[in-house]
Amino acid sequence: MEALRKIYTVENHRVTIDLPKSFKHDAVEIIILPVDSPRQSKTAKNKTTDKPKALTELLNIGVWTEKDILPILESQNLINRWKIEKF
Repeated sequence: MEALRKIYTVENHRVTIDLPKSFKHDAVEIIILPVDSPRQSKTAKNKTTDKPKALTELLNIGVWTEKDILPILESQNLINRWKIEKF
């Protein structure tokens, strides 16, 4: 499959696409997607600078420390010492 990807300027609600001579197809599918404006792309760049911090926060979700695990281990040890007669 041969594909072309270019950004065109809309003038008077029209876009003119000149195909290269090497493009030898009789039918094409055209999908029109808006390109981010410079204002939006600056906002997107600001978001990417926080990416390492966000990734660190995401990786720390659900991470247990020894302080978190100790009460669970103590409870488990207590339960393991129970005798059936004491119920």
